[in-house]
Amino acid sequence: MINPKSELGTDSRSSQGNKHAVSLVHGLHTNQGHGQRMVRINPDANQLFTGAFSGLNMPQFAKLGTGISVAKCGYVVQRQQHGGAFYVRLAVPVYSAADHVYHGMLFVNLACSGPDSLEHHSIVKVLPSLWAHAVDDGKNCWVSGLSPAEDEPEYNPFYFAAAKLPSKLNQAGSTAISASSLFEFLSEAFRLLTLEDRNLYLGIMLQSNRFSKFLRYAASTRSHHNGDHGLLLHTAETVANILLDFLAASSWQRSIGKPAFDLSLTLLAALLHDAAKVDDYYRLAPDVYSTNLNCKLLGHEQTMLKWIGAACAVSGGYPVERELQLEHAICAVKRQHDQSGARKRKTAESFVLHDADCASARAFDKGEKSVLLAHHFVRGESV
Repeated sequence: MINPKSELGTDSRSSQGNKHAVSLVHGLHTNQGHGQRMVRINPDANQLFTGAFSGLNMPQFAKLGTGISVAKCGYVVQRQQHGGAFYVRLAVPVYSAADHVYHGMLFVNLACSGPDSLEHHSIVKVLPSLWAHAVDDGKNCWVSGLSPAEDEPEYNPFYFAAAKLPSKLNQAGSTAISASSLFEFLSEAFRLLTLEDRNLYLGIMLQSNRFSKFLRYAASTRSHHNGDHGLLLHTAETVANILLDFLAASSWQRSIGKPAFDLSLTLLAALLHDAAKVDDYYRLAPDVYSTNLNCKLLGHEQTMLKWIGAACAVSGGYPVERELQLEHAICAVKRQHDQSGARKRKTAESFVLHDADCASARAFDKGEKSVLLAHHFVRGESV
């Protein structure tokens, strides 16, 4: 295992992203919500939470007493419009107010009269004073309005991913991976991206049902990570390998502020490199997948190029050269094929991503312990 402390030296770089990368390897398995914006929820005079927050009275949160904070945004799990009103089921991450440690998901059923103000949005602003006084009809808590929050500068899709998954994700061996710690790791890794790279990821993955499928689908039909959530786990392992690669750089490179590769661009490429497989597969049954026509005629890499191009065209502000570097990192190959158009790897980012990707697949095929567990990026739990 790489020892981050032995490599740090007297790093004088001012880049917050690079310092943050170091903190990831130093132990995000503590499961603290460092990047999540949250607000403390206070119960009423008789020490009970009311309105939409009444779920905080449940036994799973009782040990926190009144020291409870929730995220400032909730994730839309379900939505429905009926009889002049719209109804949403939200998942809101819950933390202890003292140390910001994640303790689970609060599910809230809200209703609001009028047209659906959340159409095409998946994140809702949490309004404590309004929600605490919501009228509970036994099924839903009625509020006067709901507002989307996807324009929030700190919006991070991985904060809410645990709402769509089981608490433990099985992998090879007798140890499962804690889903909450996995998403804490990925949410922190997402924060390492530059603002323009984060916005591009959101512009790509929040379209249609891509992100939800990404959380659930396999990474292959018969090879590595071929069960449910395999794509998510393989992507997280690729990200972890890149972070370890970054920390393995010489102290001299860090001291002059010139790392061997662009960390944000490489992490973005890792998060996207296999994501278009959600358009390549049919999910026939739990852990059973089959390829479709898109896979047979186009493939996930070419599909991702289309997604990147479309998102960049919509945003209009993503640098053209950086777009090309991202596409090259994802699609470059070992040997150039002029007739097919494939290009040989030329950039540091393309080599780092390739090595990190292969390391994850190779470890799975050999039955080795996941890099996520071996280097304590996440918590393990017995199966």
